[in-house]
Amino acid sequence: MLQKLHFSGFFLITVIVACGISLLLASDPVQMTLLFLCILALGAYLPIFIREEEKQKQKNLLTYQAQALHQAVEQFSEYAIFLLNGQLIKSSHPHLYPTLNDFIQKLDKKFEKSEQWPMLKRWIEELHMGELLLKFSQNTKEKQRILLARVLTQDLPHFPIKSIFIGFEDITAQLDDIVGAQGEFDVLERFIDHAPFGVFYLNRSRQIVACNQTLCDWLKQNKEDLINSRVEHAMDGIEDWQTAHTKIIQVKPFRYPPFKAIWFPPTLATATGASIICRIDGLTFEETKNSNAEETFLKASIPAVIIHKSGEILSFNQAFQGLIENTLPNTNVNTNSSFLTLLSQSTHAQLIDALNSNAFLPVELTFQDGKTHCIAYLSQIDKDRDEYLLQLMDISQQKRLEQQFIQSQKMQAVGQLAGGIAHDFNNLLTAMIGFCDLLLQRYLPNDPSYFDVSQIKQNANRAANLVRQLLAFSRQQTLQPRIVNITDALAELSALLRRLLGAKIDLDVIHGRDIWPVKVDVSQFEQVIINLAVNSRDAMVDGGKLSIKTDNISNSKPIQVGHETMPVGDFVTIDVTDTGNGISEENLEHIFEPFFSTKEVGAGTGLGLSTVYGIVKQTGGFIFVESEEKIGTTFKICLPRYSGAADPYTIATEIHKGDLSGSGTVLLVEDEDAVRMFSARALREKGYQVIEACNGEEALETINQGTNFDVLVTDVVMPQMDGPELNKKAREIIPQLKTIFISGYTEDDFRKNLGDNTNIHFLPKPFTLKDLAAKVKDVLGN
Repeated sequence: MLQKLHFSGFFLITVIVACGISLLLASDPVQMTLLFLCILALGAYLPIFIREEEKQKQKNLLTYQAQALHQAVEQFSEYAIFLLNGQLIKSSHPHLYPTLNDFIQKLDKKFEKSEQWPMLKRWIEELHMGELLLKFSQNTKEKQRILLARVLTQDLPHFPIKSIFIGFEDITAQLDDIVGAQGEFDVLERFIDHAPFGVFYLNRSRQIVACNQTLCDWLKQNKEDLINSRVEHAMDGIEDWQTAHTKIIQVKPFRYPPFKAIWFPPTLATATGASIICRIDGLTFEETKNSNAEETFLKASIPAVIIHKSGEILSFNQAFQGLIENTLPNTNVNTNSSFLTLLSQSTHAQLIDALNSNAFLPVELTFQDGKTHCIAYLSQIDKDRDEYLLQLMDISQQKRLEQQFIQSQKMQAVGQLAGGIAHDFNNLLTAMIGFCDLLLQRYLPNDPSYFDVSQIKQNANRAANLVRQLLAFSRQQTLQPRIVNITDALAELSALLRRLLGAKIDLDVIHGRDIWPVKVDVSQFEQVIINLAVNSRDAMVDGGKLSIKTDNISNSKPIQVGHETMPVGDFVTIDVTDTGNGISEENLEHIFEPFFSTKEVGAGTGLGLSTVYGIVKQTGGFIFVESEEKIGTTFKICLPRYSGAADPYTIATEIHKGDLSGSGTVLLVEDEDAVRMFSARALREKGYQVIEACNGEEALETINQGTNFDVLVTDVVMPQMDGPELNKKAREIIPQLKTIFISGYTEDDFRKNLGDNTNIHFLPKPFTLKDLAAKVKDVLGN
């Protein structure tokens, strides 16, 4: 109302000013009237201009809010943002829950067994900001999943519309690692608590603030009674640990005779640390003054070694000898040899710096094998003779877990990047290949232009193949799985493999008996075997043997192989073994990474094994590799056994080699102009009538007007209204509508969200003129 008064007042003032100026400037009545009308028109237009400026500011604020919200939610795998009236702003699955009520109902069914869901639901309904861990499982057989749920209310400055954000991040894998590490810590803690030596901590008031159970047993007291008592009540000879050295002390058990022990003070001179005492019963104080602390640790469980400051080994215990035998089996440990020769060159400087330091901080050491990592705790035994005691704790498993986590994060990041690039390229390649097909129809094969266009199409197809490999690695390619007998698939592939391998390499296919069926995309499975075979061929330059063996296995418990854990279940295995050069240990960790290759420049793209990895993982399988240099390599593929009913969606598409013409009306929806222009021309040339729409809204308006058509061909990713949402609204008007989605995304993802409907079909990008015409012909049954 105030805005209307503002505009009315502005217009009235303009009229008055116009009259005044007209009277002052005009000498002729006609001129005065014309001048008055011009100024009056200007006054009428200015309020409209100001109103449009206000609308533009609101639109800019909406765009700013959308960008801010996108940055806030990109870390979440699943999220939704709604206005307070329940209208959807943005979501990871926009076609699943268009309103806030739909979203809550979906979550109600999904998390009905979770104890934390009622609280999260109340937060959403009351616009309460917060985070919580949501634990749930769909059934008793499924492993419990843990999601980090976050609720935020978004209120941007100077923006009148408030919104609510709900996001979920799956952190099950991270917590599994933490639980595993916690278990290992508990084992270590139990070991220290019952170690063959006493451990205790003192504060600066010389009170015992912590100790292990062994010390309590020696002192004949409960841990609760011993904590906070002064060290003088339990031991004689404990000096200020900031200046003390290893020495003999007297331990005084409660109501029992005292005994002697060797005291190792804390290694940290500036802070409290752990003191260690080793019992030496039966020895008098005089007899033990000059005893060597090395003898006390000869039978200790923790690997220990006494070295000179120069690195010379003076003594070591049995546990240390066992560690070296397992780590470096061909190395003999002797006194007078150098401890540094057992270590990796990269850690020499760290140990030397630690020995020269007065703080004696723990130092991480890596042995020559490169796999064994230890934390070394240093103690100075004899300051005058520069003798040091090193106690070693193996942390190799923790290091492997760290490397696995870093590797998985890197693979995930590269996969997301590759998938995003690939989908954008698919639109470009669809238009390139399509228009090449249209041009080739104008020329005869002997025409020079025919050869030029063919070269363009050939290189576009090579680019499309590269894109498919990127999609395979990122596990976002479109699969058409069907139930397959691996024995039959390999038998049909054997002839092609023999031609690829050549005369120098023998191929031996060993079929297992009664191999279980699996559900895979046959063409992609063949691509996996071909890639592995070609890789093996290149590793056997002087000839050799390639063996492919199939078998059935049943896991009664999870199996850990390298970075992978194969769960309980039935699997069909395919072992591909060659007698080639093998893969070096440093390269074995990187062979599945995209663009990693040990071949010469130009000899390969480095995508062969990464494609294999992506296809196997997207199919739900596992792939392991074992290799020994100059002996050979074995790739083991494990695919889950298929035990369900026949799949209604695994109907093979007929390949039309003859006439591709047909009749009918096609509603074509595509936001990329080049792809839409090519597709429309291709279908019209094959006899179809085509109605074009550049987005979902325009297509839905055409449907609402009652326009008749036989099949809907729509892109999946479009602004505002995407393909699945258009399909859903169109089926409310035409229930028996036949739909063809053109997309680079996986078919399985859409099947889960679109329900059981055999009238929905898929055509992966990039596609050729023949692919498009054949698909439409199949769907319409022409």
